[in-house]
Amino acid sequence: MKNSLRWIRLPLMITLAIGAIGLYRVEPAKAARGDRIAEAITPEDNSFAWARGISPNVAFDGSYLYYTEYAGSILHRIDVPPPGGPTLATGQVNLPIMGSSSGIMTLAYDRRRDGFWAVGGDGLSVYFLTKAGNATLAYRIDPSSDRPGFQSGTFVTETKIAYDGTDDTIWYSPDATTRIYHYKVTPDALGTADLVTATPYIDVGVAPNDIAAQCGYSQSSGVAVGGAHLFVTVAGCSYYFEYTKTGAKVGAYPYSVLESSQDAECDNVSYGVAVLWIKEGYKGRIVAIEQPSAGACVYGGGV
Repeated sequence: MKNSLRWIRLPLMITLAIGAIGLYRVEPAKAARGDRIAEAITPEDNSFAWARGISPNVAFDGSYLYYTEYAGSILHRIDVPPPGGPTLATGQVNLPIMGSSSGIMTLAYDRRRDGFWAVGGDGLSVYFLTKAGNATLAYRIDPSSDRPGFQSGTFVTETKIAYDGTDDTIWYSPDATTRIYHYKVTPDALGTADLVTATPYIDVGVAPNDIAAQCGYSQSSGVAVGGAHLFVTVAGCSYYFEYTKTGAKVGAYPYSVLESSQDAECDNVSYGVAVLWIKEGYKGRIVAIEQPSAGACVYGGGV
């Protein structure tokens, strides 16, 4: 009798176990452009220090994420977070930055040179920064001649940067303005910034390529590039934008997980989908948002 009951119970137990597995199994979500794929919370998230709390930049070298504080003197490196999240940042390494008198405001990884292009805290100094934290001045931007049509934004010296490996150039986005400038990585004959003659800048505030229809205003905050097009973030707007390098607006993509989107950087290797790393301006959050298509923005400038 006991043996008979044992064989009767066995199929029932198997059925119940399979049912429990089915009940608690987590099916992977079907990702879509604009979805949050991952999120890292840095130690600065709860900082009472104003400058640390609004760190505006992020960079990605294919293995790690990097950032500085606002015009900071420390290069922070953290692990790429697991998908999902948010999760607390792990593996933090802090390296003193040497060679920049005004600190570093923003970073962009250059895979060809295995280092970062960086803008100083004055908004006018462009450096090459090594992973060891050594900054070498590449050139200064002459505000009277190298930024045609410049209109000062809320934070005058805050500028985002993106390295374009397709032609070895830099895209330079002053905060809360409508013009993104395009410079060579080498200086002109006077030792200052050299605008790219064919495409010296793009505008995000001129119809029909403005962003007011989605945001209610036109301005740029961060810029990223790693292929044929630019990707632009806008503080306080729940869309990010895709532009050609001649200034035509290609697309506007909704997302809703950031309050103040700042610097952006491309990543096509960390997850099953390509993402943009976007820094939250007033919190220590670095969020991975899915790109509009696979490989639209390749890390390191798209070399």
